[in-house]
Amino acid sequence: MNRKIFTIIGSSFVVSLLYFGLTTEESYKNSFLNHIEIFAQEGDKLPVVKNSKIINFTGVNYADVVNSRDINLNSFTVSVWFNTAMNVTSGNNAILLNKGGFGSDRPAFNLNYGIWLNNREKVTGGFEASNGDDYSLTSQASYDDGVWHNAILSFDDESHLLKLYMDGLEVATNSTNIGITPDTTGKQPIRLGANSLVEKGKINGNYTGQLDDIQVWDYAFTKEQVASIFDTESKIPR
Repeated sequence: MNRKIFTIIGSSFVVSLLYFGLTTEESYKNSFLNHIEIFAQEGDKLPVVKNSKIINFTGVNYADVVNSRDINLNSFTVSVWFNTAMNVTSGNNAILLNKGGFGSDRPAFNLNYGIWLNNREKVTGGFEASNGDDYSLTSQASYDDGVWHNAILSFDDESHLLKLYMDGLEVATNSTNIGITPDTTGKQPIRLGANSLVEKGKINGNYTGQLDDIQVWDYAFTKEQVASIFDTESKIPR
């Protein structure tokens, strides 16, 4: 399928190029992923990141949205469509999207937000606070069936509610203590298809499959908004 990027005109926007890296045993390198752009933009109720083109991941490539203040979020909604038949290796995660990364309990090196497949191919999403405490939700079902699915994760820092939706339906919810917010101090990119935290020159959490209709907002969706966007995007041929 050959889809074009859908551009939203806001009060202002910055175009951030996606690029990918190839992981080796000793190092990795980045280069531009041709013809794909993500729009990081400012504006009331607009997504701060939006991409509407299918991206293929082979387990060694990844794609980034360059860090900016607009994508370091206290409240958020993250939506991504994915299609995979991946058998996730025991003990690892296959990361669909993450900002901040996994593997550290140090401030500025924690997960701001992310969605991934665990070692049973169930969808998990959540964040990490500055003190290293983890907050996450996991679906009951597995999603390695080679069919397109939509995962949406939201967190409202005023109501302190973290929610996970699959294919338009709420599948898990949790409340955090008052004052708990994601670690927003990191300078890591939003990374698609792998861990955004690089340690000792190595990248892990690689994903094999496809991603499409990737969007991030700086506020939490209601269940009605989730149902609406799923209804709209589920009609897009892929």
